[in-house]
Amino acid sequence: MIQASLVPNITLFTKDGQIDEKKTAWHMNWMFSHGVGGLFLTGSYGAGPLMSNEERIRIYELAKETSRNYSGKVLIPHVGCIDTKNTVELAKAAEKIGVDAVAAVPPFYYKHSDEVVIQFYKELIDAVDIPVFAYNNPQTSRYTFTMPVIRTLREYGLAGMKDSPLSIGFLSRAAYEAQQLDKDFQVILGTSTGWLPLYHMGVRAAIAGMNNWAPEVMTELFRATFAGETERARDAYLVMMDLSAKMHFTDSTIASHMALYARGFDAGFPRKPMLLPDADEKKYQEIIGWLEQGFAQLGLELERG
Repeated sequence: MIQASLVPNITLFTKDGQIDEKKTAWHMNWMFSHGVGGLFLTGSYGAGPLMSNEERIRIYELAKETSRNYSGKVLIPHVGCIDTKNTVELAKAAEKIGVDAVAAVPPFYYKHSDEVVIQFYKELIDAVDIPVFAYNNPQTSRYTFTMPVIRTLREYGLAGMKDSPLSIGFLSRAAYEAQQLDKDFQVILGTSTGWLPLYHMGVRAAIAGMNNWAPEVMTELFRATFAGETERARDAYLVMMDLSAKMHFTDSTIASHMALYARGFDAGFPRKPMLLPDADEKKYQEIIGWLEQGFAQLGLELERG
């Protein structure tokens, strides 16, 4: 079972839209050194749908190269594409690189039936010998998982599910049913929201966007939670929730770049059509003010670039 605070890490690009390998590797190192337990690569945050297969594979290679400097870091490439063929090709390439697992949203854009989605995941599971996770993200995929589909795929060998909608009824049922039946199936939160209460439901991992720009807060939250320090975990959770709410003023990828710049780090560029606000935009000062307040509440040092 994965027990860690992971990150849907952003990919850093040059101004003309090429992958900035040096800055992307720096960002991975920076997060690892601040306690992040693993990377969820080329998902929505990581601009996967905006990249070619070759570019995504290069990110997997960079992650593997970077993780060799650390112990126990988890690598989960997101390999989901609009079609089965490219999804399988990415999964096979990721497995060859030596990652821990792969994950995929259902084939998106088109509206697919349960039968089509089940077949998609069966082919993906059959294609590799590493764990395969489904990614429940209806907002981007136009598909919402149900318990009958989860049961079918769980029996076929699906390792678990990353869940972003945070529908408590569905999420709790998926987690508790697997526990009741002693099934090797893990629910991973696709957000930091809900972490503390869902930990008591048996959830042990989350893929938190905040780790891109404030890993110190998430690391302290997870440390206190696993240590059983109830009051400290609650305090960290409330700071996390406050910062998260404030940072939802724009797309999460853009917000991550902006927060890194607000801290004084050169976070490169997102890939167009995404655009960063100009450097003199007052929002950057607001962000650093939010971070200073949150870090001060927890007695954490706010490192500046």
